Amino acid sequence: MGTKRRFKTTCLTIDDFGKGLCRIDGKTVFVTGLLPGEDGEVETYYVNGKLKEAKLIKKLTKSKDRIEPMCKYYGRCGSCNLQHLSYNKQLEYKTEKVKNLLHKFAGLDFDVKPTIGSNNPWNFRNKVQVPISTKKNKLVAGYYKENTHDLISIEHCPIESKLADELVQKVIKILNDFKLTAYNTDTGTGIIRHILVKVSEKYNQALIALVSAKDNIYGINNIVKAIKDCDKRIVSIALNINTAHTNVILGPKTRVLYGTGKIKDNLCGLDFLISSRSFYQTNLKMTETLYNKAIELADIKPTDIVLDAYCGTGSIGLVASKYAKEVIGVELEKSSIKDAEENKKLNKINNISFVLDDCTKYILENEDKRFDIIILDPPRAGTTKEFIAAVQKIKPRKIVYVSCDPNTLARDLKLFTDYEVSEVQPVDMFPHSYHVETVCDLTLKN
Repeated sequence: MGTKRRFKTTCLTIDDFGKGLCRIDGKTVFVTGLLPGEDGEVETYYVNGKLKEAKLIKKLTKSKDRIEPMCKYYGRCGSCNLQHLSYNKQLEYKTEKVKNLLHKFAGLDFDVKPTIGSNNPWNFRNKVQVPISTKKNKLVAGYYKENTHDLISIEHCPIESKLADELVQKVIKILNDFKLTAYNTDTGTGIIRHILVKVSEKYNQALIALVSAKDNIYGINNIVKAIKDCDKRIVSIALNINTAHTNVILGPKTRVLYGTGKIKDNLCGLDFLISSRSFYQTNLKMTETLYNKAIELADIKPTDIVLDAYCGTGSIGLVASKYAKEVIGVELEKSSIKDAEENKKLNKINNISFVLDDCTKYILENEDKRFDIIILDPPRAGTTKEFIAAVQKIKPRKIVYVSCDPNTLARDLKLFTDYEVSEVQPVDMFPHSYHVETVCDLTLKN
């Protein structure tokens, strides 16, 4: 049996995950929905002496920075967590977050640049992957409550591209017309797991991928025709098969059912082909801001050789190739290298090459090769001690680190002992969430 108690408390600040930090009975608790300076009535729930939950029962005062969330599902859906905070204050929060984490984990007391925000922080997501469930014997699409598998049925999402948002509802209607069933992870029954939509605002195109627990769906040709005919902007339809009992969205096998299985988009003046599996940033306008800042900090000379580490589908390396003598992109994911080669060919760029290899292994095996600049954009887990040690052996003049997690960025910066941090610039790729992208410029000492 647990113990519940109620307290009045004041929120002191917002933590790294967007929750209000309060002190109750001398202990730190984190409360969803409270902003700094606000008083609230909070219920704590302890089990065996351990705090399991601190729940906001009632706000007693209101911060001047509090706004009315635009989304009617806010507070139930677990996708956004800062819609109740004014956008300018969201940007200030992210700047302070990066600054505090650099101090905490890297010992850097650095003058972090103000976070670059979006002119319009709505309808920016060009990729939507929604889980499917059944409500009242009908398929519904939506998002889960935070830390649960309880799906909230959502008809319109204000952070999604209007086109993607519209297409999800059209596809759901068609799947219901054909009486398809939702996959149930507990029982292993049903068919449809997710709907994936990728859109190109530039070329007004969309890719639809159905994620299915079965390879063969009865009537699939008629379903594809209905989806194709429902909107002329749909140029590709694919079926991804995921039979595993897992939370991973995409399975290993994809069949193209209509079109090429790809759409085309334009980023920083270059065209990119995007498949259901391609990694491509979800906020195009802010990606251009991010990449332009990275290129500016890299200060590439016409004689420079640039290494694009963790290059993915080659996007930032292809952008950098305009300024460099040579760019080499290294990536361990085979499908990403294939996409990168295709994008190189599409844009007729000849001074970039892509290598399928582990980044650390590649550097160690090419210590005699000159690299003037390294641009690295690793996954959320950051890079490795081995990679940093290998880089410090070859000593490029500059390193531009693009990070999607300031925690791992700070951890890694501490290990770049031969380099001095010259500039730290957060960029708001994910408005209304606690996530923040950061570009960091490192210059070789001496």
